[in-house]
Amino acid sequence: MPVRTALIGMVMVVAGGLAAAGGATAAEAADPTGAELSAVVATCGQQVSAGKYAERSGGARTVPVCATGGAVHWRSGMTIDCDGQRTEKCNASTDPSWQGQTAWSQSDGKPLNAEKLPYIVVPGISSTWSYARSGITGGTVAAVVYQGRVAYAVVGDVGPAGAIGEGSYALAKALGINPDPRSGGVSGRVVDYIVFPGVKAAPIQDAADAVTRGKRAATDLVSRTHGCASVGVDGLYPRLDPGAALPEVKKAQCLLRAAGQDTGSGDPSGVLDPATVSAVKRFQKQVGLAEAGSVDSHTWTALLARGATPQVQDGSSGEAVFRLQRSLNAAIGANLTVDGAFGAKTTAAVKSYQTSRGLDADGIAGANTWRALQAGK
Repeated sequence: MPVRTALIGMVMVVAGGLAAAGGATAAEAADPTGAELSAVVATCGQQVSAGKYAERSGGARTVPVCATGGAVHWRSGMTIDCDGQRTEKCNASTDPSWQGQTAWSQSDGKPLNAEKLPYIVVPGISSTWSYARSGITGGTVAAVVYQGRVAYAVVGDVGPAGAIGEGSYALAKALGINPDPRSGGVSGRVVDYIVFPGVKAAPIQDAADAVTRGKRAATDLVSRTHGCASVGVDGLYPRLDPGAALPEVKKAQCLLRAAGQDTGSGDPSGVLDPATVSAVKRFQKQVGLAEAGSVDSHTWTALLARGATPQVQDGSSGEAVFRLQRSLNAAIGANLTVDGAFGAKTTAAVKSYQTSRGLDADGIAGANTWRALQAGK
């Protein structure tokens, strides 16, 4: 569809459960504010796109796609998408670029209704980035923030491969942005698009379901990243026993928070204290490891591999490859450079891991390899 005018140092993918780090469920916590959400994604600690995007086709490429605490996010402007069902506000008369279809359809087979449904547009798959490899598809829920106002939306359409930052008429209106497809939208990197892989509205056109699921995921994101903005997860993964006081303990605490485990209130302490030991045991039980309370190579591997499990292989890139490389470093001491690019060294490391775990050593990280890694094997 034509364009109209108008992450913090951790990569962790959303888990199936949405327990907040503070111990209460996310649904019981207060809804996060726009300021809180924007603060979480204020910096791009981990870029998952191979390059950057323009706000509009043909413009300067200044917008990276990033990952933080399980969310995939970007900060851009907003152009208006009025495609889909013909309505009073969205039709060939109001929008000279109007098209009568959207990349994803309603459950009844009809195109989405841009005038009624808040949705965002993702760029077409290219060498720069693949939304699919980041676990994103039609119906995936997103929080969108503009000037402190939050609106929840779904991924509903696919746009040009070189530009990013587009939302439906209904989304713009909800955010207080002029929704007119001819003259509306907003320029500049002033809108945060925060997408939650693995969280989907059902059916895609159920805006109320998107709001419910989006609030839970957003609350979870804010809780899990509290105090973890400057804590990276690359580097060494030493054994950590109860009482350990090392910089790596903060890594473990932040990864545990990402897994929905309560490590105590406040910022990560850097000490494997009783609250953290309990969190480690709960996580170990969850993935089928012995509940020892120490963070060993098996626990590190399971923590680092958490998230979506797309098949990745030589030539793949993106968020899943970052997690794969980290978990292989923890599991077999692969000593890989964590760059998100699946090349010859990563292939060799995958084969080595597969051989050592009795798997088919094809060098491809598929379902069986991910299953083993996420079980801490």
